[in-house]
Amino acid sequence: MNYTLVILGSTGMFVVSELLDTQWHLMARKGTQARQKDPPKKRVERPVYLGLTANQIVAFNLARAREWKNWSQDEAAEALEPYLGKRWSKASFSQAERSIAGKVIRQFTADEILAFARAFDLPLGWFFMPPPPWSDEPGAPVVLDTPDAGQFGKPLAELVDLVFGTPENSAVLHLRLGAWLEQNPPQITDAQRRVADLVQGRIDALASHSLDQLAQMQQALRAMASHIEDLEARARRAAASDLHQDQK
Repeated sequence: MNYTLVILGSTGMFVVSELLDTQWHLMARKGTQARQKDPPKKRVERPVYLGLTANQIVAFNLARAREWKNWSQDEAAEALEPYLGKRWSKASFSQAERSIAGKVIRQFTADEILAFARAFDLPLGWFFMPPPPWSDEPGAPVVLDTPDAGQFGKPLAELVDLVFGTPENSAVLHLRLGAWLEQNPPQITDAQRRVADLVQGRIDALASHSLDQLAQMQQALRAMASHIEDLEARARRAAASDLHQDQK
């Protein structure tokens, strides 16, 4: 809409000062208001760390196993088929490996991980080896994302202990394996015989260490007993001396 601005002159005549385009004026005002209300640009926040679940770590190591064998995804799927009981398509294999990206994470089963180890001729621990400790984001470490991880995740180093064991729980594993081998399982392999020898050596070392500890404890108890006997003798002499003084 257009309006005329009229001003009464000194001679009594009306003077047209200007035409006002109210539509343009309104649009200009709206534009000014819009510019004033534009929100400030948000800063791009970089992640403090990259958390990976156990399934993402398996996916990462599945891709490393295929690279180790220098297989294509089709070749890997063909090698897996006898152990999985079905043929993975190239798309399925690709989706499994891409679980590391976190968009769609495949929930691997124990049967599948066992099939991976057999097909690629690698130990089960391979598929739980820790990935590189730093992500693509500068300064952002990779951590283990578990339900009990808390705000900052668990260190990847825990995977090393879980794969290779600590001195305490690996000793229990050796004892269990030794007990199983004592039952003379059929069709034992050369590798299992070597493990059996290692287990027996570990058991002997543990037994020797335990005997050494018992000997040390025995010596310490004997020293304590001797010290107690000495204190008892001193107490008796002191009591006899006090009694003799009282009699005088």
